[in-house]
Amino acid sequence: MISADNHQALNTYMKLIAVATLQVAAVFVVLHLYSCGSSPVERIHSGEAQGTTYMIKYNGDKSVTQLQVDSVIESMDVEMNTWRNDARITELNNYQRNDAVFSFDDHSKIWSVIWDLSSEIHSDSDGAFDPTVKPLVDLWGFGLKHVENVDSTDVDSIMRFVGFIPENIDMEGPETSSSLLETQIVKGDGRTQLDFNAIAQGYTVDMLIHLLMESGIENAMVELGGEVRCIGLNLKGLPWRIAVDKPVANDGAGERPLQAVLKVQNAAVCTSGNYRKFKEIEGVRVSHTIDPRTGYPAYHALLSVTIQAGSAAVADAYATACMVLGPKEGRAFIDRMRREKSGAPIEALFIIDAGANATLDEPFEFWATEGWKEAIIWL
Repeated sequence: MISADNHQALNTYMKLIAVATLQVAAVFVVLHLYSCGSSPVERIHSGEAQGTTYMIKYNGDKSVTQLQVDSVIESMDVEMNTWRNDARITELNNYQRNDAVFSFDDHSKIWSVIWDLSSEIHSDSDGAFDPTVKPLVDLWGFGLKHVENVDSTDVDSIMRFVGFIPENIDMEGPETSSSLLETQIVKGDGRTQLDFNAIAQGYTVDMLIHLLMESGIENAMVELGGEVRCIGLNLKGLPWRIAVDKPVANDGAGERPLQAVLKVQNAAVCTSGNYRKFKEIEGVRVSHTIDPRTGYPAYHALLSVTIQAGSAAVADAYATACMVLGPKEGRAFIDRMRREKSGAPIEALFIIDAGANATLDEPFEFWATEGWKEAIIWL
């Protein structure tokens, strides 16, 4: 799913993270191994993390402990959780000097991998995916601040330091053959801030899958905040079945109506949508999807995007990019990525507001890539 130049580096980083996580967890716990002769048992880990919930299901005679799962989630949170005051990204965002570098030891390689992937996807999407969007997210009231109105002059002012380009913010990684031992981030403008939420949650899913694989687990499903990655088969020996929500608000009972079901094996599936997260500013409903190219909320008929890719980080970021781009540009982006990127096939499902063509029975229009046209189970 990434370029050939970065493919080997990503695999190496993912292995380093999984091994490092196992080594840390091993200091505190001992794996509980089960008899090879016993029948397969489905094991489940679930809880709250990153402002949402997660569930891990796997089967076989190998297992991991809850402490190992927690250590993976914590390793991401302490680096990338913008809602935590003690997270490194919060420290970086509060660092406003442009005459000195922000230095740290990226021992987990989380920053290196996410930075490189984000840079590539930012370029591929022509800026639709952009981690420097945080000041705009805050401006429109989707961060920690409550917002009553937004002035165009505020947008114009912030746009001066939005853009994931070296002129605004740049990273220099450690070099083993030189004196540069720490990762260094340089801000061209001290007001530039980062928010990797649109890729970090998916990457957490990737890290959890690698934890399971390094522990010898071959059949598993990891879901975190709707971002999913599956390996092998479920307990019944069938591909994992992943549901796609109908793009409507929850009903009064808190139920989430479903639109379709996908059969997933050895792939990641992530969904982004704007039908539940929105605000009303001066009587106008504003989407939480902010277009970093304009500084304003994205305004189009695309309600939901579901992407399948080889990694959850890529699927997560692609889904976000498509929600910025809209139905027409989003389809063109996915078609281009399917042609240009190697690795597991990219698949996509767009759910679009039918607008003037909508009826009570058919309020949506749908677009799917060739690989999913016949595979989707509609509900």
